Amino acid sequence: MIKNYKFIILTAAALIFLLFFLISCSEAEPGSAENDNSGIVPDALEPEPEKQTEPFPEPDVPEADYGGTAFNVLYPFWGAFETQLFGDPETSYATEMDDAIWRRNTKIEGQLNISFNPIVRGERGNDAIKEMLTLVRQSVMAGDGAYDLVFIHPMADLGTFAQGQLLRDWNKMPHVDLSKPYWNQSLKDTLEINGILLYASNDVIIPSPSVMYFNKELVRDYNLPDPYDYVRDGSWTWDKFSEMAKQVTRDLNGDGIFDENDLYGFSILLDGSPMISMMHACDQYITRFDEEGMPVIDIMSEKLVSLIDMIYDLVWTGNQTFTWTTDIWSEGPVRELHENFFPKGHALFTPGSPSHGASEQYRAMEVDFGILPYPKYTGTQEKYISLNHAGLMVIPQDTKNPEMAGIVTELLGAESLRYTIPAYFDILLTHKGVRDDDSLEMMEIIFGNIVYDFGYNFSNFTNIAYIVPRLIAQQSTNIASFYESNAPSVQRDLDAAFRNIMEYEGLDY
Repeated sequence: MIKNYKFIILTAAALIFLLFFLISCSEAEPGSAENDNSGIVPDALEPEPEKQTEPFPEPDVPEADYGGTAFNVLYPFWGAFETQLFGDPETSYATEMDDAIWRRNTKIEGQLNISFNPIVRGERGNDAIKEMLTLVRQSVMAGDGAYDLVFIHPMADLGTFAQGQLLRDWNKMPHVDLSKPYWNQSLKDTLEINGILLYASNDVIIPSPSVMYFNKELVRDYNLPDPYDYVRDGSWTWDKFSEMAKQVTRDLNGDGIFDENDLYGFSILLDGSPMISMMHACDQYITRFDEEGMPVIDIMSEKLVSLIDMIYDLVWTGNQTFTWTTDIWSEGPVRELHENFFPKGHALFTPGSPSHGASEQYRAMEVDFGILPYPKYTGTQEKYISLNHAGLMVIPQDTKNPEMAGIVTELLGAESLRYTIPAYFDILLTHKGVRDDDSLEMMEIIFGNIVYDFGYNFSNFTNIAYIVPRLIAQQSTNIASFYESNAPSVQRDLDAAFRNIMEYEGLDY
C-alpha cells in the first residue's frame, strides 16, 4: 500500500519552478509589477549543482479551446481545501502559496480558455462535508451537469457515493494518465476494486499525513538524543518516543498540580486523526483484501493490543501527556490555549498535519522546532508509514464534458507539482528565514511512504476507524469488546460498498 511517490520536490519541481521565475524576471521591464519579489524562490529551494534532475513529467494532453467555458469545481469549506485549491481571498495573494496557486490556475485557464468557478459550501465551524453527496446526487438525478470536478472528505460517504452509479471511473477518464508521478499511486492501489477507481488524488491535493513536531530547544536543554538520528538509523520507535517524552515533564510553577501552565513531553488531541495515524504508523490497517478482492476487517492483532497498551501508558500513567478534547474546535479560550500550547514551549512533542496551517502557525514560534515521521512499531519494521488524511476527487456521472474534465484534472496535477508543491515546502520548512534541511529530509521520508486504507476511507466516521482514540479517551484497553460491538456492522457496510463498486464493471459511458 506504500505510495511509489517519485519525490522530485528538490529536483524537477524545484528546478522548473526556479527556471519559470528567472525567465519571467528576465522578460519583465525594470520597475514593472513582474519585477517584485513575491515569487522569489529562496536559495534553499535550488537543487545542488551536482545533482542530476529528471525531466519534468509534462502532461500529455491535446490542445483545446473551450471558448471561456466555466469549469465548475464543488468542494466543502474543510481543512486544506480552504486555501489550497483557489488560495485564501483574505490574503490578496500575499503568500508564496497563494502566488503559486494563482500561477497554476491562471496558466490552465489561459491554456484551455476556461474560467475556474469554485463553488464552496460551508464555513469555518460548519464545513459542510456531508453536503457533497446530496449535491452530486441531485445533479446526477436531474441530469444538470452542474459540477465538472468535486472534492470530498476522505471519510465521508464514499460507500454511498458508489451507489446508483453517481460517479465516473477514473480509469476511463479521457486524457487522465494515472501513472504520472503527480497522481497518487498508493491511493489507486488501495481504493481500486477490480480495475474500477471512483476516487483519486493528484498533487492539487497536497498530502495530509500526521507528523510529529518537536521542540529542538527542549531536546538541547534536557540533553536528549537527537531524534533525527533515530529516524536515520531506523530506531525511531514508539518506545524511544515514550522514553524521551517521560524525561521532559515538569511542574513549572511548583504548585503540585499538572495543568496548562506546566511542561509536558507530549500533547495530543484524544479524538481525531493524530491518534488514528498511530495504528497505521505501526503497519496495522483496518482492512485487507481477501482472495476474491473483497475488503475484510483485519484489525485484531497482537500488534494492536501491544500498541493500545503502550499508548494507554503514555497518556494515562504519569504526567508526561497533556490531553485535549474536541472542545478545541469551538471558538473560545480552549481553542486559543491549544493553538498556543506548543508554540509557547509547553510540550516536547505534539502531532499535527503540516497541510492544515500548523506550519505557518509554528513558523511564528520564538523557539526552534523540527518535524519527524510518526515512530515505527519496532526497529525491524521496514519503513516509516504515514496515513494520508487529505481529501479525494470525484467526477460526477453527469459531467457535461468528460474530455474537458479529464484534461483539466491532468493539468491541475502537473501544474501543482510545478508550482504549488515547491511553494508549500518553502513555507513549511523555513523558520525565521532559516531553511531546515533536517526536516526536509524527514518530509521526504514522510511523503515517500504515504498510505491509504480502504477501511479508513470507507468507514464514514464509524467507530472501527477510531478504535485507538476512542479506547484511549475511554481509558480502556479492552479491544475485544470494542471490536465485537462495532465490527459486524462495519463489515456489512464494506460488503455493500464492494457490491456497489462492482456495478460499474463493464459500464460504457
